[in-house]
Amino acid sequence: MAVINWSSILKIIGALQIVLGLLMLSVPLIDMITLKPMTWPFFIASIVLIFVGYLLQKIEAKPLSLLEGLIVTSIAWPLISLEAAIPLMISLKISFVNAWFESISGFTGTGFTVLTGLDHMKPSIVTWRSIMQWSGELGVVVFAMVLFPYFYRVGAAAYGVERPLKIEATFYRTAQRLIRIYLILTIGGIIAYVYTGMNFYEAFNHVLTTVATGGMSTYDQGYQVIFNRAPLTYIPVMALMFLGGMNFVLLDKMLRGELRSVWRSEEFRTYVYSMIILVVATDLSYVLVDHKPLAYSLIAGSFNLVSAMTTTGFNIGTIAGLSTTTKLILILSMFIGGMIFSTAGGIKSFRLLVLVKRFKYASINTIVGDKIQKTIKIDGNAITEQEIGQALLFTIVHMFAIFIGALLITAEGYSFINALFEATSAAGCVGLSAGVVAPNAPLLVRVVIMILMLIGRVEYTQVFLLVGLISGRKVIKILR
Repeated sequence: MAVINWSSILKIIGALQIVLGLLMLSVPLIDMITLKPMTWPFFIASIVLIFVGYLLQKIEAKPLSLLEGLIVTSIAWPLISLEAAIPLMISLKISFVNAWFESISGFTGTGFTVLTGLDHMKPSIVTWRSIMQWSGELGVVVFAMVLFPYFYRVGAAAYGVERPLKIEATFYRTAQRLIRIYLILTIGGIIAYVYTGMNFYEAFNHVLTTVATGGMSTYDQGYQVIFNRAPLTYIPVMALMFLGGMNFVLLDKMLRGELRSVWRSEEFRTYVYSMIILVVATDLSYVLVDHKPLAYSLIAGSFNLVSAMTTTGFNIGTIAGLSTTTKLILILSMFIGGMIFSTAGGIKSFRLLVLVKRFKYASINTIVGDKIQKTIKIDGNAITEQEIGQALLFTIVHMFAIFIGALLITAEGYSFINALFEATSAAGCVGLSAGVVAPNAPLLVRVVIMILMLIGRVEYTQVFLLVGLISGRKVIKILR
């Protein structure tokens, strides 16, 4: 069996420790700005992480192989969220499980919360939750690539797993471009949010979690509090959720003014058309099944569907009280998700497009007896049978994980539809809740949701890695 280069893995983990430590410094910094008592657990944790990361930088390392990149990605998200949970637990005096749950939900961009009292919590802690989502969804690896020049040489494989496409000629320049796009959306969003009625504190936090398609809020009742006071905010929030679910390559083209090029993308059209169909279905269900007023249905139904499909997690009105029909439509939208190379979760519009085309040609061949050999193409590029198989495999694994998670949640006494809704939301890193996730939810439920958030965030890398390692030496040699 090929030897795993642990020194390179440790060096990369060290770089991520420094990034996490620097991010944690935002908490005491905000305390100083807002004239609040210093949150010492975060300050101490940040210094420790930066020091540990500095020591790990002394390691001589070689570039990572694909296998080692998979290992780094599998380790990074549980480790980072675990480390962030410790100061959060001490600062808020909550259980370790709830602190780890909140950190996982933050860094995976899911948006579930088991905290209460957000309305009166220190701004630094509330903003830290938003920062976790903003940095976690873009990928801490991306920040490391920009901050540490050597990271591209050693850790490009880890980045390739996290965000496998390139806008620029190199991964390093791509990472820089991604952060610029992120900043443009963030600054533009803050301006739009303030203009339509949010105060700066609300706008700053909600933009961070909207761009990241995360969905955490500054209030226990979520975005609903802001909507009640400033209903026009739903327009820029919906627009930013839609942009957050888009492919970064297309976002880059959109910002450059290449709108025709964006519309020519088959995946983009699939994203738009499927969203429109599901929005109409949701609005109709709100009116005909849930018997909601038409004006409210057009706003709340459309907003919640866009939030579900872009895997953001904001909501207008309660989800728990909706009919089974409406919940099933939202479940389908969460299952599909946004586009590849975006902050959104789900199986992604690209995989949906591949599977629909494959099904269409398979159906035709069933009738004509395999007389037509049709190559599947997307945007003029041929899709290989291996890529089709991978899309199908991912979809099956995603369905299986959701189903098992739903069964385990149901075992704690919840209805299957609510359990299915919560499991789909967790695996797709959405954060919409039918009332299952709560501070006092059974331990098994919280653990199941935590696992689904983690494996869904990296698209089951840990699962495939474990199966590959068990399968034998040939798989490892290929990965190396």
